[in-house]
Amino acid sequence: MKIIDKLVFLTVGFCTLLACAQQPKDAKATTALPTAIEEINSENMVSAISAKVKHFDEEPLYYLRIGKENCIIEVLVNDMPVYKSYELSNLASPLEINHNILRTGIQTVTVRMYPVGDLIKEEYEYGETITQLGDASTVSIRVIQLDKKGAMGLNDEVEVLQHQSPTTDANGEVFAGTGLPFYEYTFEFYAKVPYDLSENSWGDAADLNTVDQDVLEQKMLDYYKSFLKEYKKGNKDFIAQKYYQSFSVQAQAYYKSIKEIQEMWDEELELLNDPTVKLQSIKDYELVFYAHNGVAFLRLKTKDELYYRNNCAAYIETTEAGTEYETFFGLYLYAPKKGFSRKEFTLIMS
Repeated sequence: MKIIDKLVFLTVGFCTLLACAQQPKDAKATTALPTAIEEINSENMVSAISAKVKHFDEEPLYYLRIGKENCIIEVLVNDMPVYKSYELSNLASPLEINHNILRTGIQTVTVRMYPVGDLIKEEYEYGETITQLGDASTVSIRVIQLDKKGAMGLNDEVEVLQHQSPTTDANGEVFAGTGLPFYEYTFEFYAKVPYDLSENSWGDAADLNTVDQDVLEQKMLDYYKSFLKEYKKGNKDFIAQKYYQSFSVQAQAYYKSIKEIQEMWDEELELLNDPTVKLQSIKDYELVFYAHNGVAFLRLKTKDELYYRNNCAAYIETTEAGTEYETFFGLYLYAPKKGFSRKEFTLIMS
């Protein structure tokens, strides 16, 4: 999931990935596995995570096939961001969502719809600025399931649920949010997975809305600043510790092999070792919550410029062949319930 794709002015999705040098095939047998987060480093993280991942006879993967018309959207699964589309075009490939399915049970999908603004004018050089959703604004989502250990073609998809944005007419053609500048709705589906990640993850997060918000914001800023500082230095061990919990959840949710975990790690190291990395100032942000107040995020306030919209306030700039790229990190932080108090708590990356 959330893999770093290099595009002009690159955006990283809600979960960024790390990388490090390839480990020998017998690393698991020859390297002592760490027993505490303080022992995690760039050399042992892959083996440590791989040792925790359980594999099963059936390994279900869940996806969303999303289509939209006459709107731009944001999608959350279990109140955690998974997708945003601020373009007229649609998502061609199915969207992986297992990383936000922590255990078997009812899962929620929330869709936030907005007008297209100036997109039609920019694309076709005619038309007006659209500030309201219209009758023809619509979102359709199919929840599908595949088995990682089975065939993975289109004919192998099992449709779990098909859902369309609410309408007001019998034919389902008139959008219920017509005339509004924003519309949000939620639907549910049932997922059955063989793992339970509800502990040692954001699934067991304390309510961060109960703490002093100034204290929380300062802790968030300290975390973001130290992360960027060590990233600029190329401190692989520090970054490995920060990403360890997030990587562990992803690896189990997608039943990853040691090779796949290594590929995640290797992919990020390329950026981590980039000598052109320039830190960007953390400014013009707002504190927002996800996962029912369990996860906090410093989000750029920029609303009008769609490229920056809903991105993390912690980001870097790199240069390749004379072209500048911006990478926004997915620093979604939570405080474990264990040991939590309103005056004293530790933040961990989800």
